[in-house]
Amino acid sequence: MAQKLFDVRKYQDERPTLVDGSDALANQRELVISFYHVPSERSVFFKAFITAFSETYNSNFTPTEVFGRTDPIYQYKNTTRKISLTFEVPAASEGEAYENLGRVSALEQMLYASYTGDPNNALNITQAPLIRLKVMNLLQTIGREPTTTGGQDLYSFYESTSNSDRGLLGIIDNLSVNHNIVSDDGVFHKGTNTILPKNIELSIGFSPIHETTIGWDGDKKQINNLFPYNVITEETELGKDSDVLPAYKEQAEKEKAEEQARRVRQQQIDSAKARYGGVLGNMRMNADVRRAGRGNDKALNRLGAGSVAGIEGADEALKEGFEGYIEDFIE
Repeated sequence: MAQKLFDVRKYQDERPTLVDGSDALANQRELVISFYHVPSERSVFFKAFITAFSETYNSNFTPTEVFGRTDPIYQYKNTTRKISLTFEVPAASEGEAYENLGRVSALEQMLYASYTGDPNNALNITQAPLIRLKVMNLLQTIGREPTTTGGQDLYSFYESTSNSDRGLLGIIDNLSVNHNIVSDDGVFHKGTNTILPKNIELSIGFSPIHETTIGWDGDKKQINNLFPYNVITEETELGKDSDVLPAYKEQAEKEKAEEQARRVRQQQIDSAKARYGGVLGNMRMNADVRRAGRGNDKALNRLGAGSVAGIEGADEALKEGFEGYIEDFIE
């Protein structure tokens, strides 16, 4: 989540002195909650103003009573997991309150099925509303984010990313939305017959669908010892297996490097949008074309980022700048 998702002044010309520290915590520290809608591949993010987060594990057994035995014989069936999450969506400005209402709307829309053809025909349902819920490192898919290696590295390699598609797969059993319009928080009066809640509270019940088997094998080893938080300690089986540790460390470093490269690339795209947008955008783009023609690597990279960002005219500018760059290189 390298792009700036939260900005208290986004939808309004707020006074320049208005600063919300939670924007920095969400954008830079990535302290966010995300919902990834599997059918549409769309995401919605919220600042992590969590007021309650709990997990409930239930081991289900079928008891069979036998004559003469003090206790029944218990036949194991399965272990289920339920997630309860409550968080607040506060607004520091009218513009943020408007955006929060849009974010909540996007989440509510994710609770409905996908259709093909006539959506009024129930037979045309193509996909259930599966969700990937990510609550930082506490709720995520397991085995996809390397966390640790060994010794001191057990702690230093443990981190998560805000990529919403790495959330835990499952279904939202229930969603409760409290707009708190009569509380002390109140509302913003935007205009005629229009109010914007200052603090929305969301309560969610979530049932995970685990994509890997959880349990123990015949050799008394964990089948997946990353479950559920991707944490590995020196006492776990992986910490004792010298054959696995080097490969695991290599994978951790690889994914960390890939994530860093993704963030750098996103920063380049954001910079290109800022540079080539606005009144002076075309003038700056033409200047970079000339610089690229004189062998300037940075100018060529900026044009490339502009092309990736889909900025109007950037494709032609990149082509012209690249041709000039090659000519300069040959000379």
